[in-house]
Amino acid sequence: MKLSVLFFGSWLMVLACSSRVVDELSFNFIQSGKASYYANSLAGNRTASGAVYHPDSLTAAHRYLPFGTKVKVINPSNQREVTVTINDRGPYHPHRIIDLSRNAAKQIGIIQVGVATVTVKAELSPSIADKLKEKIKQK
Repeated sequence: MKLSVLFFGSWLMVLACSSRVVDELSFNFIQSGKASYYANSLAGNRTASGAVYHPDSLTAAHRYLPFGTKVKVINPSNQREVTVTINDRGPYHPHRIIDLSRNAAKQIGIIQVGVATVTVKAELSPSIADKLKEKIKQK
């Protein structure tokens, strides 16, 4: 019995580690820069996609990523991460790459500082990823 539990536990460990590596390798769009979050006064307003902004949602604005794209946002200063859905355009501040909903900003610990460096990762179709990388490089 102990041997089968040991074998099964080892097998699960290998699966868990290998799936993490595959997940990390699947990101073909990675961008680092400054993130901010929406003001409370924007609650209830429509986003560029037509959705209503709710501060408790896990959504974000990005200049180029397609609406509906799931994006992992990582705060490298504390290693906290959150997955958000792109449903708006922006940010309109020239030195920022993403605007997060208040809840998303809270989850990665940037509420107190307001603006923080983050890494944005997404899995896109290869053609879209290449176009976006080129567009960002030109800016």
